[in-house]
This record gives sequence, structure tokens and C-alpha cells, in this order.
Amino acid sequence: MSENFIGFGDTNRTTNNQSGSSAAPTESSVNTETKEKQTKETVETNKSEESISDFDHDTTVRTPTPSHKIKVHVTDKHAPIIMFFGAPSSGKTMTLVRLAKYLRTHGYTLNVDPNFCTNAWEYRVNSQRFNSMLATDEALKGTDHNDFLFIQVKNEQGAVVCQILEGAGEGYFPSSVFAGYQRAQIPFPAYMASVFGSDNKKVWVFITEPNWERPYEDKLEYVERIKFCKSQYSVRMDKFILLFNKIDRIGDTTEENAMQACSNEYEGLFNAFRNHSPLASLFGPKYIFKFVRFTTGTYGVPQPGIPAHYTPSRDNYPAALWNAILESIKG
Repeated sequence: MSENFIGFGDTNRTTNNQSGSSAAPTESSVNTETKEKQTKETVETNKSEESISDFDHDTTVRTPTPSHKIKVHVTDKHAPIIMFFGAPSSGKTMTLVRLAKYLRTHGYTLNVDPNFCTNAWEYRVNSQRFNSMLATDEALKGTDHNDFLFIQVKNEQGAVVCQILEGAGEGYFPSSVFAGYQRAQIPFPAYMASVFGSDNKKVWVFITEPNWERPYEDKLEYVERIKFCKSQYSVRMDKFILLFNKIDRIGDTTEENAMQACSNEYEGLFNAFRNHSPLASLFGPKYIFKFVRFTTGTYGVPQPGIPAHYTPSRDNYPAALWNAILESIKG
């Protein structure tokens, strides 16, 4: 993603050797086939490593693709799309990493959709680095303006369970103010707006954090940004998850206490999701979001030129997030 971003890698690869003959292969043919297979895999691996290394160490200054010229296309019109919506440094990328590590140990595969964007070199580079990102044991750097990925999550049967948009925090909550716009109403990047407007069901994961080191005014504007997105792009079939990330800052507290802390810090956020159904007061729920306490893990102290070591959190955190996503997809 940014120049110091720990590498993305090639998408998963499987090799199937099938024979149309009923005759048993000879020892010579087996050895030849095995050598050919090993040679092919070695060459492909070397190509992958060389391409990643080239991008990681290449000092060529590339001109960013103009954001308004980036074209994206959601090819799967049926699989729900999970939107990780968060401010810069809110932990979107590491949340994806932690969730992916969990899913991969439970029979799921995650691959970048190569057809989602074909005219931005940033998407190609990030796609090549994807697997390296998921395998990282180091803290990842934040994303640049044009850093985004569209990922398909498949179950053991090969069916697409959902798709995930990993986008830049600057697109969700810009740091700068543009003339003529209130901060909350600055247009989203074209690629984001294109996905937002697709016909697929969306599960919006709005990321917050306790003790956010931002001024009070920024927190109010972030709440307004979420409200703006919800009013402009969400439809009746969409679902919402409020992810209270970095919960370790206040300890593994109860859900009730965590919700109270989140509500206090992000004034007006919960009211934007209040359940206005006439029966809500009797049968609930009070809000139309699922609340998830989360932490990606722990991080060592970074040294000059050396990223902080990353230790993933316990499985109960990504399990809770994934269950909330599945319930939202089915609900």
C-alpha cells in the first residue's frame, strides 16, 4: 500500500494433476511429472517473489492514477459486500488481516478479484502483495489514497460467501477540508461511490475506538460522516455493525460497558441507528446495529527502520465479528 507497507502477495494457487488414462503411470512418468511440477512451482514462486521484491525496493516514482479515472466493476451481483468504514489509522487493514487469519483456519479462502479494477497500477501492486499482507507478523503501515482491494471470501465448497472492500481511510474520513463542502459531506472517491451504489446487499462495518486521540470536534464530524454515508447510500436491505476496535485500551469489559463508553465518546452516533419500529420498545432491539468488541492483537515497540512485531488476538474476537457478519448477511 504505502511505500513502506509490508508486502502483498500472490493470490492462493492450487495445482491439480489429472490423467484421462486408466493405465497406471510408470515410475519414470511419475518422476518426470513430479520434476516438471516442482520446476513449474519454483518458477512461479520465484516470479511472485521477484515481482513483490521489485515493487518493495523499486525507487521509481510512479504517478498516482487520478482517482476520478479509476474504473471499478463488481462482477458478482449477488454476493453481499462488507464495507470496513473507518478513519485513517482506525485499524481497517489489521482488522481484515486478523479476520482473514481466522477464516483461513476455518476452511475459507480469500482472494482478490482481479477483474474489479484493471486500469489502476495501484490495484495490481496491492493484489500481488495480498497474501504477504495476510501472513504478516509485523504491524502494517496505513493506506494511501488509491490503495484499495476487493476481496472474495469463499467457503469450502467454493461458493462466494461475501465480498470485502478494503479502502483508504482518507476516502472514508478526509483529513483535509475542501472548499465548498462541509467535511462530513465531501464526496467519496469514485471507486467507493461505485461500490456503494451497486445493487448488492451491504453490511456496513463502522469502526470506532475508545480514547481516540482526536479533538472532540473531529469525533463529532466523524459521526456526521457516518450519518451522511448512511443517509446517502444505505438501503432497506442493508445491515450495520458497530465495531469498537482497540478494546484492549479499556480492558476486556462487558458489552454493556463498552457500548456506554462508545456512546459517550461518539456523541449522537447511537441515535443515528435507533430502531424506530412501533414495536421496538416492547420487543427490541433498541438499535439496528450489531455491536462487536474487537482487538486485532498486540504490537511491540517499533524501532527505527523496524516495524513493530504483531501478535494476533485470541480467536474469540474475529469469531464474534464473523458471526455478526454472517447473521447480517442472512438477516
